[in-house]
Amino acid sequence: MKTLIISRRVLSLAVLSIIGVVLLLLFKHGAVKEKTDVPGMQVNIPTAGEVLINNDRTAPDGRIAGDLMEETATKSDANFYVEYRLERERTRGQRVEWLREVINNANSSSETRQKAQDNLLNISSRMEKEVEMENLIKAKGYDDAAVLIDDKSVTAVVAADSLNHEETMQLGELIARGTGVDSSSIVIIAKL
Repeated sequence: MKTLIISRRVLSLAVLSIIGVVLLLLFKHGAVKEKTDVPGMQVNIPTAGEVLINNDRTAPDGRIAGDLMEETATKSDANFYVEYRLERERTRGQRVEWLREVINNANSSSETRQKAQDNLLNISSRMEKEVEMENLIKAKGYDDAAVLIDDKSVTAVVAADSLNHEETMQLGELIARGTGVDSSSIVIIAKL
C-alpha cells in the first residue's frame, strides 16, 4: 500500500517539476506574455505622476462598464455554489476512498471494517439528503442553494439577497423535516 502512495507522490512531484520547467522556458523565450487587455474603464498614466481616467463607461466590446460588473458579480455568485459543491465532493471522495481502503484491507479487524462501512453508509445518506434539500429549496423559488449536513447540525446557504423571519422559519422547518435535525441546530445564510 505504501509503495503505491509513495509512487503517486513521486509521480506527482515529477509531473509538477516538468510543468514548472516548461513554464519557465516559455517565459524565458517570450512565448507567454503578460495579458494587458482587460475590459473596464481605461486608465491613462501620463508623465509627472498625473492620472487621467477615461470617463467613457463603454468597454472595448461595446458594453457599459456597470453591466460588466453586474455580469461578473452574477457569475462569481453562481460560481460559489458550483465551487462549493465541487469542494464538498472532493473532500468526501477522499474520505470515501480512505474508508474503502480500510474495508478492503485484509489486516483490518472486523470491527474496524464494520465501522468503516457504517461511516460509508452515513456519508452516502448525508449526500442524498443534501441534494434533496438543495432541490427542495430550489423548488421553493430560490435560484440556488448549498446544504451541508453534519452529525448534529445543518448549514444551508441560499441564493437570496436577504431572508426575512418568515422565509427563514419556512426554510428551517423544511430542512428540519427533511433531515430530522432540530430546528435550533439549523443555520440558514442568504448569499447572493
